[in-house]
Amino acid sequence: MKRFLMLCVCFLLAACNTAGPDITTTPTLEPAGPLPTITPTVTPSQTPLPPTEITLLPSSTPWVLDSGLSIEEHPLASRPEIEPLILLPLDGITQEQMLDAHAAEYQKSLRPESYYGVSGGSLWVMQGNSKLAAFFTGSAQGTVGVTRDGQALFSKDINLPPAASPIRVLAVYDDHWVLEIAKFEKIENGQDVKYFYVGEVFIDGKSVNEMYGYEESFAFQTINGRPFYFYKMDGKIGVSYDGVIIPLDYDDIPHYGCCSAGALNPRIAQNIIGFFAWRGSQWYYVEIGVFDSPNS
Repeated sequence: MKRFLMLCVCFLLAACNTAGPDITTTPTLEPAGPLPTITPTVTPSQTPLPPTEITLLPSSTPWVLDSGLSIEEHPLASRPEIEPLILLPLDGITQEQMLDAHAAEYQKSLRPESYYGVSGGSLWVMQGNSKLAAFFTGSAQGTVGVTRDGQALFSKDINLPPAASPIRVLAVYDDHWVLEIAKFEKIENGQDVKYFYVGEVFIDGKSVNEMYGYEESFAFQTINGRPFYFYKMDGKIGVSYDGVIIPLDYDDIPHYGCCSAGALNPRIAQNIIGFFAWRGSQWYYVEIGVFDSPNS
């Protein structure tokens, strides 16, 4: 088995609404009925308020939440060009200034509990004294799973991608283990057939898609040691961070791209993720992270 440590290499598929995000508190592992809503804050010291919605002007970014998570959104004049990468920010800064703002953060490798792979190899990680390993078998249809010290821990039958590993992440945090897979799906409309990847995150073997009604979940990592991933619900994408969901209402975020399209995949590091997204006809470059953290 091969072990892949992702340093900060992945830009993860297929945004000008000025509304700031609602934040919804949700348990990490078990659903608990309708999700209560709390107000997002612009400083990390404020106490969450009763359910309400606020509007933040673009100049209000970055949004800084109680957890210390910062969300910085940069509107772009057009879709990013690749080979070479060309970005046209609309907020009065250059491409270089935008990408250099947190350049030092991308030099901080992911912690050793976070592993990422896109090839045909399998992933493994230590959880205490136990070795967890992810595997898949089959061709067009097959099985993905996790073993602990060689004993079966979890398995699921899926449609396998034709040219890449379905196993995207195997990681641990606290006493939990996380598996992210990319399923290969298709939609048929007469003679028109569309193929695409669908991400699914499992925490301790439980699918967050099934627990919370997500259409997709992807790009799991830890930020400042706490769990982070994207989710898609009702056609809109938001983020989940340490048990709190933040609806950002993006229509899509490029991820799981290969070859030249991989230039638009998210790139990740210990305390940050940078990614492209669009909302309506507006494209964005976004960086989310916990900066100047004592755990950095």
